[in-house]
Amino acid sequence: MAKSKVMKRHITPQKVLLFAVGLAIIYLPSYIHRVMDVLDVQIGPVGPPSVILWNWLAVALLLGLVLYIERKRLSSISIKRPQGKDIEWAFWFWGIGATASWLAYTLLPPGESYGTNSLLEYSLPILAGIIITAAITEEIFFRGYMIERLGELTGTLWLAAAVSFVVFVAPHLTFFGPEWLLYHGVGTILLYVLYVWRRNLIACMVLHLLGNLPFIFVALGVLPRP
Repeated sequence: MAKSKVMKRHITPQKVLLFAVGLAIIYLPSYIHRVMDVLDVQIGPVGPPSVILWNWLAVALLLGLVLYIERKRLSSISIKRPQGKDIEWAFWFWGIGATASWLAYTLLPPGESYGTNSLLEYSLPILAGIIITAAITEEIFFRGYMIERLGELTGTLWLAAAVSFVVFVAPHLTFFGPEWLLYHGVGTILLYVLYVWRRNLIACMVLHLLGNLPFIFVALGVLPRP
């Protein structure tokens, strides 16, 4: 059963500092290339495929922070075995989100998207790696860690989810364009509803992965290119 949406507020300088370190780790994939440019070095791939390397490195550092610095269990960021109907609800929510997305694409066909086109330029294994990496790592960053730790600081899980939503959506709008929210906004909102309701990160990873699978079908030619 999900925990109460009202959490005990507990703010200390140490918690604030640790949360700041956690945020720095979460945003490592975003600023690491700028650091390398300043140092005039290049490590790993560039562009979208760099997600595979730097997101997993950030996850390793973040889990190390949780386990060895905060000295908490992985369940403190909702990484735990699904119970009850967690996975079933992930599929139901995916169906609702996919239907809303299909209606939006049908009624308001999208124009060219630099983000979508750039992803579809890569080979199927790389595209699959990006999709799987995003589905797992982004859930750890923006749902599990950010919502739980912000919830501890603010005492309100829904407020923490709202802040996380804005932070999560912003780079997607930058990469895919503002129309991304029209076609994927419902699915993203359902992702947050599922997390706050069920408090199970594995179920959210499943929902996230299902929502990203159309990229694979487009790459295979099963679905038309948007």
